[in-house]
Amino acid sequence: MNINEQLESVDWSFPNLGNSGIHSLHWYPATYVAAIPGTLIPVFTEKGGLVLDPFNGSGTSGVEAIRLGRHFIGMDTNPVALLMSQAKLHFPDPKSLRKHIDTIIRDSEKLFSTQETIPHPHTEELSAWYHIDTLNTLNRLLTAILKISNNDTRRCLLAIFSGVLKNTSSQGRHWGWVCDNVKPKPFEITFKDALSTFINAANDYIKITDQSHKLVQVHSENETRKQTRSRYRLIHGDCVTNMQQLPDEHIDFIVTSPPYYGVADYVKSQRLSYLWFDKDELAPEQLGYRDFEKLRSHESGARSNRTRKNSHELYMAFICSFFTQCHRVLKKGSSMALVVGESGARASTTNELILAAEAEGFHLSLRRERDIKSSRRRLMASVKCEDILIFIKK
Repeated sequence: MNINEQLESVDWSFPNLGNSGIHSLHWYPATYVAAIPGTLIPVFTEKGGLVLDPFNGSGTSGVEAIRLGRHFIGMDTNPVALLMSQAKLHFPDPKSLRKHIDTIIRDSEKLFSTQETIPHPHTEELSAWYHIDTLNTLNRLLTAILKISNNDTRRCLLAIFSGVLKNTSSQGRHWGWVCDNVKPKPFEITFKDALSTFINAANDYIKITDQSHKLVQVHSENETRKQTRSRYRLIHGDCVTNMQQLPDEHIDFIVTSPPYYGVADYVKSQRLSYLWFDKDELAPEQLGYRDFEKLRSHESGARSNRTRKNSHELYMAFICSFFTQCHRVLKKGSSMALVVGESGARASTTNELILAAEAEGFHLSLRRERDIKSSRRRLMASVKCEDILIFIKK
């Protein structure tokens, strides 16, 4: 059976599968099911091969690439996406992390008893989202986390903290309401036990990262956590610019999902994290500063930019530049897999994407449609289905 016949037999909708375990650490919009890269990576790469996801998002491709014994490069303009991805790929030592979590809990409770917590600089705006007691507890937790000296450990704990911000807020509707800055009504402000929520999330993180590394060792026997961490690299910034820094014919396989035109707002979906985090918490030195408004305004294809003049033309120009770099960095005869979709309320893009890729020298070898679960569709502007596109570099 050749590769196309093998892939033709796959039910790409994966109706009985979802993202669980380490993939469920932190919510992010428009993610694809882990079974997609998990199916494609073994087909198109050998163990030790280098996989690239230029639109890294929540790190789904990276987790699967590392699990399967490959090397991985992920790129994204959204620092929160890289924060959660690093937490998924760091595989901290459980005993060491447990000690840090116990210290955070102890320090946050000490701050409560001494009333020494410095008010958060965005307290006024945060109080529109959180009950004052919940807000104060979260602020104490964040203060305690920032005292952790090890940068990698601190960022893992910040990812856990970021992951509980929606559920501890008083906005009980889905993430789209947070994305669009719809605050709860004053009478809807409700106390949430942020300390218990954080502790439960931290305990889950310890468990699922330990389980995740055991899955890595199935394919990379006896590999230590330190060795596993050496197999990935996360890069902040525009993927076209970043790919220009990669050598020619450097990548064995690209698997990604480019932003769907006018469908999702990736930066705005993490609004609460940007409210809580300042530049020093969110971005280590190599990421530079972060600016919420600047990040979201430069987000290619974002839903919030859909009404701008020439937004579709700008989106397609970006995609063409993206394909140019993909073709350059891929090895000859290697493949690129895209998960693409479009909304019936926006300009059609899938066929344009195919033509743009072919114009750069790619050959479309497979196109398969997949259904999207209704629960996921609700957050994706009526995107009812997606296409799996497999291209080969001629």
